[in-house]
Amino acid sequence: MDKLRTCFFTGHRRIAKEKIETVKKKITEHIETLIIKYDVKNFISGGALGFDTLAAEMVIEMREKYPHIKLLMYLPCYGQSKKWTSNYQYRYRLIISKADEVKFVTKEEYTEDCMKLRNLEMIKDAFFCISFCLVSSSGTGFTIRNAEAVGTKIINIADDIYD
Repeated sequence: MDKLRTCFFTGHRRIAKEKIETVKKKITEHIETLIIKYDVKNFISGGALGFDTLAAEMVIEMREKYPHIKLLMYLPCYGQSKKWTSNYQYRYRLIISKADEVKFVTKEEYTEDCMKLRNLEMIKDAFFCISFCLVSSSGTGFTIRNAEAVGTKIINIADDIYD
């Protein structure tokens, strides 16, 4: 996979309901910019609730206009969704069924560090990151700091929404 043509997503699990449509619009705008300006073809989602789910769904929608783009799912562990609501489990299964590639970062069920390992794997494989980060002391903040340390280009759409 070409790292320079790859973007990953990271963001909070909870997004205010009144901001969801704006977040989806910003994700779509930034995906389109990366496709047109930088020839990005691969988009990696970690499959978590909230932002990861929205971002994966936007990539799936955008394949109608850009059929060459790929959705890659980097999942932290087996059984990630088993405690989720039935609605989120349905969305998760639908996304997985439409993904071009599904990769499990660990070969077991949940472990203490599987999310961190998943995030580090996404950083390793991508040059760009579209994020939604409001709290730098979060797992999303940790991921962004690690990505910045290796030169990943970060686009934080929270800056667009909450300026």
